[in-house]
Amino acid sequence: MVISEDKIRRAIEEKEISIQPFNGSLLKDVSYTFTLSNKFCLPKVTTEFIDARDSIEFEEKVMPDEGYLLRPGEFIVCYTKEKVTLNNKFVCLISTRASLAQMGLNVTQGSFLTGSDTDNIFALETSNNGNLPIKLFPGMKIAKGVFLRVDSDSSSNIG
Repeated sequence: MVISEDKIRRAIEEKEISIQPFNGSLLKDVSYTFTLSNKFCLPKVTTEFIDARDSIEFEEKVMPDEGYLLRPGEFIVCYTKEKVTLNNKFVCLISTRASLAQMGLNVTQGSFLTGSDTDNIFALETSNNGNLPIKLFPGMKIAKGVFLRVDSDSSSNIG
């Protein structure tokens, strides 16, 4: 079940959900808006193609205050500024903010569900699917998270 703003606040007060740093103005009816960290990673690829059987290395970069120009077709891994801690009662679904998705930005290429018992910042697999470059800035509103309560009866039947 998707939980409302009031229930998110209550879960934060009861330390079942932690968002650090927390900004109350980013809490909406049924979601929390996450902001972009100044750190991101670029794939280190020195070959003509990527062999999907191998892992690839990434180079960590710091995004300048002037922003980073994400070109059409380019892929980077960004991070949320906020660290999220969830107990085993909650999961979080992440999605690109609609206004950015309409520009062609995608921050959830494959990983959009965070499991219960998470304690981390969110990695955002970010690509520009549009025709024009998109400038990203540290601290900008980048994604929204919708929190769901885990049904304990069904979770014990998994596996």
